[in-house]
Amino acid sequence: MVDRRHDLWLLIRLAAQNVGRRRLRAIFLSAAVMLGVGIAFASFVAGWALRDGMTTSFSRMGADLVVVPRATLVNITSSLLTVQPTDETLPTGLAARIAAIPGVGKVAPQRIVPALVEGNAANLIAFDPEHDLSVLTWLAERQPGPVEGLIAGGGLAGRLGESVSVCGMPMRIYGRLGKTGVGPFDDSYFLSFGALADMVSFCRTADARGAPRPTAKPQNEPAVAGMSHAGDVCSPDLALDRVSAFLLQLSPGARVDEVKFALARLPDVKIVEGNTVITSSRQALSTLLIGIAAFTAFQLIALLILVSLLFSAIVQERYREVGLLRAMGAKPNQVMTIILTEAAIITGLGGIAGLGFGAAMLLLFARSLGFYFGLLGVPFSWPPLAVLQISAILAISFSAILGLVGAFLPAWRARRMAPYALIQAEGR
Repeated sequence: MVDRRHDLWLLIRLAAQNVGRRRLRAIFLSAAVMLGVGIAFASFVAGWALRDGMTTSFSRMGADLVVVPRATLVNITSSLLTVQPTDETLPTGLAARIAAIPGVGKVAPQRIVPALVEGNAANLIAFDPEHDLSVLTWLAERQPGPVEGLIAGGGLAGRLGESVSVCGMPMRIYGRLGKTGVGPFDDSYFLSFGALADMVSFCRTADARGAPRPTAKPQNEPAVAGMSHAGDVCSPDLALDRVSAFLLQLSPGARVDEVKFALARLPDVKIVEGNTVITSSRQALSTLLIGIAAFTAFQLIALLILVSLLFSAIVQERYREVGLLRAMGAKPNQVMTIILTEAAIITGLGGIAGLGFGAAMLLLFARSLGFYFGLLGVPFSWPPLAVLQISAILAISFSAILGLVGAFLPAWRARRMAPYALIQAEGR
């Protein structure tokens, strides 16, 4: 066992000495690997960051389609961030039928009800945090942990953790949204469907005790735009199995016309379409990232061919030396070990240099195009530290494997040749 380790160490030293014999050629090969690995690493990290930023930016545009009751009179903005206040509702069971339609990726129900918040009339918009399309993406401030309590719109006052009275029930402000420019969105409070159910239960318990029930329309105060106080939180007629609208996001490659045609078969609904440019851009995002990945893969394949051709020339140049080693008793596997180790050293060093080159490109990108994308509303956020570490290790490992794969065929050909044939081949 000790002799085998000693022999392996000697073979590695011999491979390292071979690297230094033609330094300029080794430097050029390492530089080629450095460029390929560096660009691949930078493309992966930048693509990850831009994908998250563009996904966040597109998700802030709300839904592609909105399904509302046919009789409702609403004015939905072109970005479809949310629905306008309405008394009309749809059954929650309709969500399953909508989700089963081909081309529908996500279904996000919302329910709008009026309430009294600190004695002032305001809209409460209930949503499902697990299927949300247009609320959580606008969170500018939030407390740690799951969604609990109220989320204040961008146009409302209130500090995180502050307790406010909603129809007599104290609730804490969990988060605040950024300003969107959409009035009903900025001037509303948001909460989960579970929190809405708790509030309704609180109001009905207060009614059972004979406590005075607040309404969403105090005396001498106008009602919330588009709403009547008959359906407020404290109303005994408020049904929790109803929603105001379903916000839909289409799957990649889905056609809007086909989905709208399928939705039109549902009873008593109206379909409102959002900005088609935003929908097309969101669906094309995954295709764009796949194209970038394919381009990087072809680039690495070209680099593999280059390494293979170069080591074919290197091995042919050393046929006489390999033949003499074989004639002196070196085994074929030992010859292969020397050639493959030399290739792994050159490309591995190139991979380490490529990692630094890629990091420099990323810093330059973040300070130039990343800053420009930030001004356009597409945030450039670095991937998690664990992802960066794993990608760096994979980049270095891949560069070493690239040398092994590229030099394997020339080394295998030299291994199969007889010693006398190797010595005679160099003179041809």
